[in-house]
Amino acid sequence: MEDEHQIQYWETEKNLKRAFIFWDHANVFHNLQELHIRIDYESVKRRLARGYYLVAPVMYLGRPRVVYPKKQKFFAALEKTGWSIIQKPLRIDESGRPSQSGVDEAMFQNICDFADEGAYDKAIIVSGDNIFVSVVKELKKLDIEVDVWSFRKSLSRALVWEAGREHVFYLDNILDEINLKSEKL
Repeated sequence: MEDEHQIQYWETEKNLKRAFIFWDHANVFHNLQELHIRIDYESVKRRLARGYYLVAPVMYLGRPRVVYPKKQKFFAALEKTGWSIIQKPLRIDESGRPSQSGVDEAMFQNICDFADEGAYDKAIIVSGDNIFVSVVKELKKLDIEVDVWSFRKSLSRALVWEAGREHVFYLDNILDEINLKSEKL
């Protein structure tokens, strides 16, 4: 659960189009908090990978020193629905606040590593962070399809430009489909 090498994915027949979901938890979480909603992670993975064989959904997040029961329950529910979780320790920055340093970098590296392995035909990147511009550029060179999903307000213009508007989708537009209607997570 704590190491990027523990992502579980399954091989499938070569004639099927395969997708990986790479989810930047912090990027999405802050938007969800502002909207006061929670999402159904089972529904969201089905929606984002619609039309593809989902090889693996992977969530990247910062891990505090102490993981409280509510967060442990969240992790257990994610894993139960097939999500792999990659955690990087939160660091304290110069101002004394927790920093997610290293999380985006781990996601970036996994996107590249699994592309090099030929593990997927489509990368579904759930983040609006500028750091992913160069990985999108690299995936396009490898003829790997890329979709970017983000909230409008968190989406880098450079990422839109590199992915192409036709490959950028907004979580804002599917909230009714993915809103958690019960207390699953």
